Amino acid sequence: MRLEPPAARLAHIGGSGTWGFRYPDGALEGHPRLSVEVVDGAIEVATPYGPSPPFRLCRLHDRDTGGATDYLYVWMHGIDPANRSDAPADGGRASERVFDVLARAGVRRVIVDNSTGGIAPELAPWDLAVVGDVVDLSGSVPRPAPSGLVRFRSPLCPALARHLEAAARDALPRVAELAGPGAAPQVKPGAVYVHSPGPWFETPAEDRLYRRLGLDVVGKTAGPEFRLARTYGMCLGILSLVANPAEGLGDFEVADLRDIYRRCGPMIARVVLEALAAAAAEPAARACECGSPRPPSLFEEFARHARYSRSADDGRGGA
Repeated sequence: MRLEPPAARLAHIGGSGTWGFRYPDGALEGHPRLSVEVVDGAIEVATPYGPSPPFRLCRLHDRDTGGATDYLYVWMHGIDPANRSDAPADGGRASERVFDVLARAGVRRVIVDNSTGGIAPELAPWDLAVVGDVVDLSGSVPRPAPSGLVRFRSPLCPALARHLEAAARDALPRVAELAGPGAAPQVKPGAVYVHSPGPWFETPAEDRLYRRLGLDVVGKTAGPEFRLARTYGMCLGILSLVANPAEGLGDFEVADLRDIYRRCGPMIARVVLEALAAAAAEPAARACECGSPRPPSLFEEFARHARYSRSADDGRGGA
């Protein structure tokens, strides 16, 4: 086990969009410009929150520019199958380990893939949602907790969202082929993701309520990742594959999910890799607030008033 991870500026946190295939094999097959290789497939790092899951250091090649970009990939939100305390419905502890590794590697931009239940009436299986905001009902407070309040005025990185949307739209013919006859997959930008509490699915009443509130997709993983990316000052993009109707809003069986997961992995990875390549080609300066420092702590500013002293200057004029 390593003490420190290799350096990288980009990362792909894999989720159920890419868990069903040997990543990244075949993801960029036949691509006119990009290719990818695994440089190191078994990177494990000691973290303050326990041993990390295995990471892969991958190298993305751009034949047009001749450039190569290293990035880190981790399977299924960092949930380690060898760690019996990890569970898909409670990924907060895994996210702590993942983001500790990414921060120490120097990662500044992260894309997460996941699959979700469709809440919005226009969303159906095989649709792609580029997440624009997160309603976190998980109740998880992942470590390290920030010392002050953190703002989410711009919840996710607009630049990464643009790259994901462009790559997702380019992928629609391939998605339609995977979905089968009669399907018409679409891309929904600016989707609102609700992280419902686990380890259980929502009730039909909960999902009907989410629909009435105007939420778009529901899942179990985005909340801690959303919080930690901002805590560490990283840009975050989230790509959600709609795998099923949310509970009570349509019918699905486990076999339907298994069928999607067996086929969707290379396509989802291709969309993410195209977005990462576009991000890597951007100038270093970006017009986003993701890495902005937290606002000054009002708590610290007024802490001097905790103890009363007649000699202390409290900002008022003398009587």
